[in-house]
Amino acid sequence: MRTYLLNPTLKEQTAYIREGRCMQKASSWATVWPPLTLATLGAIAREWGPVRLLDGNVESLTLAGLLEDIARFEADLVLVNTGFPSIDNDMAVAAAIKQARPGTRVVAFGVFFTMLEQRGFAEYPALDAVLVGEPEVTFHELGAALAAESADWSAIAGLIYRNAAQEVVQTPARSLLDDLDSLPRPDRALLHNDLYRLPHNNQPFTLVNTGRGCPYPCIYCIVNSYYGRKCRQRSVAAILKEVRECVEQYGIHEFLFWEEVFTLDQEFVLGFCTALMESGLKINWAATTRMDRVNPEILAAMKQAGCYLLGLGIESGDQGILDNARKNQSVDLAPRVVAMCRQAGIRTMGHFIFGLPGETLATGEKTIQYMLGLGLDYMQCYAAVPYPKTVLGELALANGWITAARWSQYDFGGASILRTDTLQPGDVDRLRTQAFRRFYFRPRFLLRRLMTDASLWRAPQLSVFLQWMGLGRKQRIGKMT
Repeated sequence: MRTYLLNPTLKEQTAYIREGRCMQKASSWATVWPPLTLATLGAIAREWGPVRLLDGNVESLTLAGLLEDIARFEADLVLVNTGFPSIDNDMAVAAAIKQARPGTRVVAFGVFFTMLEQRGFAEYPALDAVLVGEPEVTFHELGAALAAESADWSAIAGLIYRNAAQEVVQTPARSLLDDLDSLPRPDRALLHNDLYRLPHNNQPFTLVNTGRGCPYPCIYCIVNSYYGRKCRQRSVAAILKEVRECVEQYGIHEFLFWEEVFTLDQEFVLGFCTALMESGLKINWAATTRMDRVNPEILAAMKQAGCYLLGLGIESGDQGILDNARKNQSVDLAPRVVAMCRQAGIRTMGHFIFGLPGETLATGEKTIQYMLGLGLDYMQCYAAVPYPKTVLGELALANGWITAARWSQYDFGGASILRTDTLQPGDVDRLRTQAFRRFYFRPRFLLRRLMTDASLWRAPQLSVFLQWMGLGRKQRIGKMT
């Protein structure tokens, strides 16, 4: 059986990151990410036959070119990566594939179908099936069934499909995978690794997943529904083996260690940093974490092991907003943690959310003033999104706050779709624009970045940077299928 794995961005369409819980315009991160999950599924698919992975974010084709490529490969199964903001275009591509090749199985996966389940699947009749939840084991079992020409998928957990009578069938939910080391390493031979580059130094980089899950109850987060509350850690040995492969086989020395709270298990972090230093691997890396899970010892070890940037979930400068969001975090913490990072020599990227319950123009302005005073090196801010299966989604639905007409408007990095009792969507958008402008156009910031990140100001990088801040040209929104 021949398997075609697809990140379905077409030529001249907006590039989207579709990786685990992260589904945003690539400009939100000022770069395109390698599709790590697709590469892992590619390693699984090698078991039953030839595999082709096409990432439309970097191998952009017209629809006609894509259909020709699939036909040339003679695909039996096409697996489509999806996300909420890209879903209109994702499913238009899936429908075109099915129309052109009725005998080819077209299957989709991602947060979108995990959150909406049958409700989402019913909207897209071109799909034969969707994977719900963590995709790897479900994909392995479905692929094995297809390779054996079995039409009975009822025993495959975590699946929604149409049977021979075109009835929608949903199997029981799949349990979360306990042993992440049991997964194969992503097959990076399927990727054009040199096309994924960091915006500040133009060096190739990749993601390495170090763990899954988050025990915290933040009302806006989709992680609990996708990866669960239990934190499952990969072993240090498995992570280092993957890093070594990236360095020695693919010449990659820049990494994002991808996990919800990288420093949640501090014993793991110290052990990992020690092992990384003893390995002789010389790499640069970044990670993201909660501010209450770092201390000077952890930061010193991370810096010594090559960490140069740490993303921090700060969210708001108003304690009432943090409490409403069940962040379990004090506004007094960020100044101390940012100062600790600076002392350790690690740059900081602060993440903020505008429009959470209780937000007003006054609390939004308070957050902007707060972020400007923290001493952050970088900042990213988002609009609160009421995703299904989150507490915020349930609250917004019950109160009639949602203004979206399409699922593709559920975009963490896009325009606000929440009209709360205290703030209008347009107010949230203006707060975000003001935050970007006032943070990044400060003379002090511009001078510091010009001296340290001069490549950012070259024309291509500057264009991406302006789109990142929402100041570039507006992107066209794809039509619904």
